[in-house]
Amino acid sequence: MSFLECHGYFMKLRLLAALIPGLALPAAVGAKEVPLWEFGMGVAGLSVPYYRSSDQEKSYFIPLPYLIYRGERFKVDDAGMRGNIFRSDRMKLDISLAAGVPVPKDTNGTRAGMSSLAPTVELGPSLELKLWDDESAHHAFWLRFPLRAALSLGRSGVEHQGWVFAPYMEYVFTDGVQSNPWKASASLGPLYADKNYHAYFYDVPPADATNVRPEYHAGAGYSGSRITVALRKRFGDVWAGVFARYDVLSGAVFENSPLASASAYHAVGFGVAWIFAKSSRTVDKDHRILEAGIERE
Repeated sequence: MSFLECHGYFMKLRLLAALIPGLALPAAVGAKEVPLWEFGMGVAGLSVPYYRSSDQEKSYFIPLPYLIYRGERFKVDDAGMRGNIFRSDRMKLDISLAAGVPVPKDTNGTRAGMSSLAPTVELGPSLELKLWDDESAHHAFWLRFPLRAALSLGRSGVEHQGWVFAPYMEYVFTDGVQSNPWKASASLGPLYADKNYHAYFYDVPPADATNVRPEYHAGAGYSGSRITVALRKRFGDVWAGVFARYDVLSGAVFENSPLASASAYHAVGFGVAWIFAKSSRTVDKDHRILEAGIERE
């Protein structure tokens, strides 16, 4: 399993990690002048169900590439992979990315006899509004509206599997230390998806129907609510982060599916990385390039 397919599922899991707040990507170092880019390697651990409402789960230990890039139009940082399409003091339009793990062929569970599911990647724009920001107390409160297209990455290629709308509120706190602060966040919000997205995970076509697993076709609409908490910190050239996510699935449009066995979804994970290369080109807080060159440690 890997990250691209020979790296295969690890890469796809890395995409999942990249969008779980606090696990995948490091927090900014907090100085006024910081490297344009930084790179390192580490390891991440994840424990996640195969899909939301699955009663089967798996733990993964995967390589964790560490990458920060602080460009003017594209960034990779503690908020994930983002493109600064539009930005003002209180509003920005960014790129949102999420991913899901592959679902193997089941031999004796709710999906017994059904085919496996390829891992998914979700990509789309996110309108983000800063509702409150207290710089002296190091608190911020955001309202984010990501709309993502879901794509499955299987042996037969990339296929569109529907749309996901996942608005959420996020509270962010830093401890006020100028260099390498602790950063904590908590987010809460509902999820909505169209019929095609729900069908990918929860439909039971006639060919797969049995006496204990009747035919089922999911509709569009409410897909549950989730809360995520995360904590991360950089210690010199070492970055570490942990996260936990819990989804409440009661009332979801797919809750009567024979494949929806659990009324909740939970995921936990950690990541540790060592940063061993960085650019001597630096940027200030406005992301202007200050110097040139490449430096290795």
